[in-house]
Amino acid sequence: MVDHPNGNYYAAMPHESLPSNDMCARGTAASRFAAPLLTAGPIALIALPQPAWAGWAVPPAAAPATGLMLAAGLVWLWLGKRRSDQALRRSRLSLAALQQDGQAAEARWQASVEQAGCATQAATGERDRLEQALFASQQRLQRQLECASELVFALDLDGCIQQLSANWREALGVDPERLLGQSHAWLVHADDLPACQAIIERALASRRRQGEVEYRIRHAEGDWRWHAARVAPLFDPGGRRVGLLGVARELGADLRSGAYPRAHFDALTGLPGRLLCLDRLQQALLQAERHGGRSAWLQIELDHFGPVNARWGHAIGDLLLQEVASRIASCVRRSDTVGRGEGDHFMVLLPAVGCTREALEVADKIRRKLSEPMLLRGQRFALTSRIGVALYPLHGMDEDELSASAGLAASRAKDAGRNCVALPDRLPDPLHELPEAA
Repeated sequence: MVDHPNGNYYAAMPHESLPSNDMCARGTAASRFAAPLLTAGPIALIALPQPAWAGWAVPPAAAPATGLMLAAGLVWLWLGKRRSDQALRRSRLSLAALQQDGQAAEARWQASVEQAGCATQAATGERDRLEQALFASQQRLQRQLECASELVFALDLDGCIQQLSANWREALGVDPERLLGQSHAWLVHADDLPACQAIIERALASRRRQGEVEYRIRHAEGDWRWHAARVAPLFDPGGRRVGLLGVARELGADLRSGAYPRAHFDALTGLPGRLLCLDRLQQALLQAERHGGRSAWLQIELDHFGPVNARWGHAIGDLLLQEVASRIASCVRRSDTVGRGEGDHFMVLLPAVGCTREALEVADKIRRKLSEPMLLRGQRFALTSRIGVALYPLHGMDEDELSASAGLAASRAKDAGRNCVALPDRLPDPLHELPEAA
């Protein structure tokens, strides 16, 4: 031990001289002491050579506490370094994981780009295919319009002409392109304009195809020519009305001379023809829709009329048809309509019925009346009939659906053995829906 002027005692350090002051001695000794400890851990304190830590001047009484404090501090430093090393390793692992995730994300992105490119290419091919199909469809439609005998036209909501088929050139005597954008009222006779306007308004209001309307149209030569047209509303993809599509035809010379109403009636029986009956059916359906009522359409077909007509000749056949028309008319009200279709087909419109049973009773009354023997020119004839009954709105919402349903019901009656009444979906129950035979 060496006595120092400040009163402390210092351990003599072999091979080294005493420091000039105690702070220098402590720093040098601490450096030599801490370097191996930070590298090897606190256990190195035991293995340190004496010169590494013997240079500190520590009072003998404080030496144990000072050693413990120094050891604790060095342990804390070592633990801090270890935590730093562990954090550094974790950071490196996290960075490696992020790099892997980034590479995986880049690979997925590349795959998505490739898939999107393939999808875009497929969509482009599909679009080209659809465009080609649309073009071909438009070409077919254009050729059909050019070859059709009917006159096709399209109007907007204001009644202005948007499209005319090419055959309007012959019907009007002018180039159809010159009429585009003009009002239809410019072509239609003033006396017929209200009827045309009414059917246009009905088509827009009911959203269904309307019956035929007849009108006179101006020709380039200055005269007026009779036409008949049917119109239906046009809708955009959103269901909004955008205009009207119509199909017209020229009426014959005899109709243009003023006899056109005769075209609505059957020449043999004097009954309304099918077109007039369908037009009245359409009016009845509009009334029923407006007031929440019901209407019925009856299709009557004679059983085995062909063999009778072939055996007895057309003269007897015509008389039979006239008698059938008279008997049917005797079974209905004045407000009902009896009409004749083709051959031995007749139809009856009941514009207002209370229920299905009421319509079936009228149909069965007609069936029983027609089954009564007929005496013509001294010869007795017995005919039966099959009758199909269709009701609005149960079996159809417009004249086409109702007519088709009545035809289906008549076929069902034929399959059931003829001489009966049928509905489109079933045969009626005689005990509850049909009256007893007189």
